[in-house]
Amino acid sequence: MKKTFFLAILLVINFKISFGKNYVLPLKFEKTFIFNDSITIDNAYFLVTKNGTNCSKSFAENYGSRVIVALDNVKIKSSKGTFNLKRGEIAVFLESESYESPIGSFFEVAFKKNHPELKQPEKWVEPLKNKIIYDDAEFRVFEERLNPGDVRELHSHAQQIVVRLNTVQLTDPRFHPEGKTGTGIQVENTAKFAEPMVHVTKNLSKIPLFNIVIEFKIPHQ
Repeated sequence: MKKTFFLAILLVINFKISFGKNYVLPLKFEKTFIFNDSITIDNAYFLVTKNGTNCSKSFAENYGSRVIVALDNVKIKSSKGTFNLKRGEIAVFLESESYESPIGSFFEVAFKKNHPELKQPEKWVEPLKNKIIYDDAEFRVFEERLNPGDVRELHSHAQQIVVRLNTVQLTDPRFHPEGKTGTGIQVENTAKFAEPMVHVTKNLSKIPLFNIVIEFKIPHQ
């Protein structure tokens, strides 16, 4: 019994020495434990995956363009070169382009081909105070920013994916100027699909709103 006990202690000591604080796990081993690959959105228009890729190959069946949105420092090796992205930066890949699974934390947003006809908002009013960072015939990507307490006046959106980078509370001040407890909260590092809308947005938080919005183009745009 005593002999077994001492052998167990020796094994624990040996394990601590082998895997002590100076030991660095291989990157792939770290990624397996740190990140949880998961599909977060799968509808008729988009497939969105967090920390994993489902559409990295060129001419993937039923998929066209793809957008990688970085949630921290991300490295991507692709058919058009290597990208080193910082949080909030993007890389766009057309249907003919391919890439390896990125290293880091990110969202992969893939556009589905043969999707239903796009819906339109009741009217179109271009949103102000945003910065467009990609624009083509099918979709655009913009940084959605709004300072604490600031208001984005009446504006429209098409069908879109919103990647939230800051946790803030928003409201439409036409109806709830000071918001409602527990509503309008956007949680950082999450993604949401949104249908077309026309609304006013106010940032109730003490930090800026920061989203990456990937939005279909419709004829009036």
